This record gives sequence, structure tokens and C-alpha cells, in this order.
Amino acid sequence: MCTPRSEGEDRKTDISQNVFAKNLFVLLKETFEGPGGSVYLDKGAGLFQTLDALTAEAASHVPCAGGQSIAAHCAHLAYYVRVNHNCAMGREQYVDWASSWRPQQVGDREWEEVKSSIRREYAALIETLERLPASGEQQVSDSMAIVAHTAYHLGAIRHALKNLEQSDATGG
Repeated sequence: MCTPRSEGEDRKTDISQNVFAKNLFVLLKETFEGPGGSVYLDKGAGLFQTLDALTAEAASHVPCAGGQSIAAHCAHLAYYVRVNHNCAMGREQYVDWASSWRPQQVGDREWEEVKSSIRREYAALIETLERLPASGEQQVSDSMAIVAHTAYHLGAIRHALKNLEQSDATGG
């Protein structure tokens, strides 16, 4: 049960770096690799689990006019993780968000490469985060953004899959 605070009491709470880091890694792992003990995803709903079940044809499907294919979401995610990883390392970089959404359509070999690129970027990021000394405000912000941004795209991908499944079921 929460203890009520008196008026004027400082409401700011410090979260230890160890607690923050532990929970950040739990959220990153669940988002990318899928839930063990679930914090927010259903079993089998992690990014890698979702993508591994898709064909290149399904990944190339554009869900609506002006929309992005799953392959494009994935190419963007790989790029996004790399950009944030570079930021955490203090590396200068040119960022071209528009190009990060290509390709829209993929063949089997290209689809495997897109999936592999996300795995590589994620593994490199985790390795770096595990070695980083005490995180500053920018590293905390970038790390939280990776979880939120990836969760958004994972939701968009899973939504596109539901629409594709419904379209296939109705013959549309």
C-alpha cells in the first residue's frame, strides 16, 4: 500500500542505476526477443518471433495506400537502433530517416538480410549497453526511446499482419 505524502514533500524519486539498467534490459529483451516472464507482451509476440514467422511476400505487403510494408518497418528499425547506438557511443553521424524506410518490397534473400540486420544492430547495442559506465541523461533517454520506438513498430507490424490475415481469409 502506498504511503501518502504530505503537501510540499519532494515527489522526486531517485531510481538507482542498477534498478534502471536491470529493467531496461528486461524491456529490451522482451521487445526484441520475446517475453520470458512477460512485462507487456503476449507469449510469442516479440519482434524476432514475429518476423521469423513471416515470408518475404507477407513482409512486402503494403497494408494501405501510403502505408509502409513490414519490410520497410524492419529496415527502419535496424537503422534506428544503429543511430541510437551511435548516439550512446558519442559517434558523429549523418542521419537520413527517409532512406531508412527502404526497401518496401523484398525477395527471400533480402528479407533474411533485413531480419539479420535488426539482430546484428540489437546485439551490438546490448553489448555496448552492458559495457557502458554509469549512464548519463542522454544515454537514459536514448535507451528508453529504443524500447518505445521498437514497441511502436512491433505493434504496427502485428497490426499489419492481422489485416493481412483478415484480407487472406476473406479473399480480398
